[in-house]
Amino acid sequence: MPKFDIATAGIVPTVTLSDAADQDHSTRDAQFAGLHNDLMFLWAMADTANGKRYQLVRTLSASAAFDFTLHECPPDLWAYPRTVRVPGEQDLYWGPIVWTKVDGEHTVLSGNVTMAAKHAMTVSLGPSRYVWKEDDVIDVTLTPLPSNVTRISVPGPPDDVGYTSSGCTVTGTIEGSPVVGGYGGLDRMYCLPGLSAHVSKIAQLEHYWFVWGALFDDGHWETGNAMLGAGGYATATYHRQGEPAVIAANEDVDSQVAWQTRDGVSLPHRATLSFGGRTFDFEGTHNAAACAAALGIAWLHGTVQERGGPTPVKTWATMEVIQRSWNRARTEGTRARPRD
Repeated sequence: MPKFDIATAGIVPTVTLSDAADQDHSTRDAQFAGLHNDLMFLWAMADTANGKRYQLVRTLSASAAFDFTLHECPPDLWAYPRTVRVPGEQDLYWGPIVWTKVDGEHTVLSGNVTMAAKHAMTVSLGPSRYVWKEDDVIDVTLTPLPSNVTRISVPGPPDDVGYTSSGCTVTGTIEGSPVVGGYGGLDRMYCLPGLSAHVSKIAQLEHYWFVWGALFDDGHWETGNAMLGAGGYATATYHRQGEPAVIAANEDVDSQVAWQTRDGVSLPHRATLSFGGRTFDFEGTHNAAACAAALGIAWLHGTVQERGGPTPVKTWATMEVIQRSWNRARTEGTRARPRD
């Protein structure tokens, strides 16, 4: 049987925006027919009162907590972030978990008593908030913005997959300093029973991710979420509070990513996304890769500005480049076109 070439498969996704209150936050979440929620990611980019910018990510499954990183992101794209905590015996909880429902929220209980005694971890997911606490370094609440869950369904060979990404505001403290602004979320990967999300079709498709939130002087938010992959695959959503959402896929999404090379190291630093009659410019401001660099992932924070649109008071944006599945020759001429 010939190998399935995802770059020439002509994959067509279905993309919608929904409200977090409509989501099932339990491990029995079956919103995609025949699929299960294999992995979920709590994440945030947050500014604190002491002038620091942080990236934080925690990976959870139905039975384990792992793959965590908290790092301080320097305002120099070529400087390496300061790692604050990573999972393991010395830093943070790593091990089995049990989910239980408490006061309408699905809450994690640590299954390894010895590790739990060393590293306290609390995660509670509900329709109106995601509470996340780790030792004495993280105490944050992610609050979903209205109708701001990007839902992506991608059926068909080689396997059916789904993805949801809920965009949230961020409050709380990090390393004891109050969060003064930020944007984060809860992402979920869905795949066929018996299949790991890491080797599913969605993992093969995700080459570039852009997620952003922009706050304006009248208090309203504008948010965006875009994924670019092989063979012209693309999804994009944009939502201004109080207005209809803009949603596009594949050939209706145009993009360019600019790279720089220094001392043999290449990094993306700017990007342009166009869909739904709008164009957005991403400008990198902080290196956020840290531990992700070892996995072949470039990760930047930055700003997003709509061309011809009003200037926000503040924007938080991230560009994640999953280089382990990205090949420059393969993506030349696709919707994600790198240019040095």
